[in-house]
Amino acid sequence: MATALWQLGAFFGWFLYGSFFEWLFHKYLFHSPRFIKATYHAHAETHHGLYGGDDTYDMPSPEDPNGRHIMMDWFALPLFLLFHLPLIWGVQWLTGIPSLWGGLAAIAAYYLCYESIHYVMHVPRNRWIERTRVFRFLNEHHRLHHKDPNTNLNVVLPFADLLLRTLRTHSMRRGMLKPVRKARAEQNRA
Repeated sequence: MATALWQLGAFFGWFLYGSFFEWLFHKYLFHSPRFIKATYHAHAETHHGLYGGDDTYDMPSPEDPNGRHIMMDWFALPLFLLFHLPLIWGVQWLTGIPSLWGGLAAIAAYYLCYESIHYVMHVPRNRWIERTRVFRFLNEHHRLHHKDPNTNLNVVLPFADLLLRTLRTHSMRRGMLKPVRKARAEQNRA
């Protein structure tokens, strides 16, 4: 029983960690050509080019009729699991807490949530989940990312966006514009 509780706790801990992994992956691999140019091209140039921050965000693209440029390649999940296996095992070995299976399950669950939610965001079909308050928040959060790729790097759990100060909302955007408008008005008067 205790092992199951440790594994469950590990699941939640590693799922929360997933927010930071997603943020780093998104910022440094999806939006920077510095490390893997093919990944940058597929996401920043192709995906953001087809699905912009305007009406194209959730409209079927004639250049992407099957949504191929929404989801990652088939080998992404096995790679994420292989990447995290030594890390999760190392934490289990160092702490003595049975957490390997809970950790691997969390990485897989986070990835599957990312792919599912991201697909539904860009290919809406009036599904029940699309009408939920949480999904509407996440969808708008991601739409703002497509308007400004340096913000809202999380899709599933914007906890890292909040702590790393990349979280933006519509109300924040409006609030940030007021000082800019005021400064411009003062410049025009001078």
